[in-house]
Amino acid sequence: MIIIAILTGMVTGVLSGLLGIGGGAVLVASAVVFMGIGQHAAQAAALAAMIPTALVGVARHHRNKMINYRVIPFLAVGLMLGGVVGAYVANSISETLLRQIFSVFFAVMSMQMFWSSYKQAKKAKEASRTTDK
Repeated sequence: MIIIAILTGMVTGVLSGLLGIGGGAVLVASAVVFMGIGQHAAQAAALAAMIPTALVGVARHHRNKMINYRVIPFLAVGLMLGGVVGAYVANSISETLLRQIFSVFFAVMSMQMFWSSYKQAKKAKEASRTTDK
């Protein structure tokens, strides 16, 4: 299980750096499917594992002057309140329902991202046609 956890961490780190994702979906899915960890515990572990990833990301973005520090306090308040509410709700529902909500959320997000990238590619193709004339 240690090797699977390390490999999961590596894959999540690569995907986080490459795609700009937090990695929670990869960690949770891997923990549930490959490590036999329950959905509640997997989501809690993914949140805890994001702390070092976030710190590394903050340091890199700070160095590149990409952080708008004026909005951070407001985002932090919202994130903390949302985290408390989300954790409460997650702990109040069944493992099965939590897994279904998790799965539906990422399926919908995947479809939305695919659709928006399809529309973007179509616009780019149309733009290239008009500039070629």
